[in-house]
Amino acid sequence: MDTPRPGKTRVTSVSLRAETLEAIRARAGKQGVSSYIEEAVQRQLQREAIDEYIAAAEAEHGPVDPAEVSDKAERIRAHHAAHRGESAPADAA
Repeated sequence: MDTPRPGKTRVTSVSLRAETLEAIRARAGKQGVSSYIEEAVQRQLQREAIDEYIAAAEAEHGPVDPAEVSDKAERIRAHHAAHRGESAPADAA
């Protein structure tokens, strides 16, 4: 039995291409089409909220330096690898 989703739900109608709906049904399994679409839409809303946050931060503080992002990402990978007892891949980006 499916686990109920928290929060109120409302019935709506959406139009999808037949191929899209078939692919969703093939992947959704016991989860169900509605739950699959709900989760996909929630992920998209989160992405859009993050994009808006980044745009606001860059408007206030200027664009992010890609080299700085790469350096910090490497430091994070190295930290996690050290805590797993591994070495970070040299070419990880």
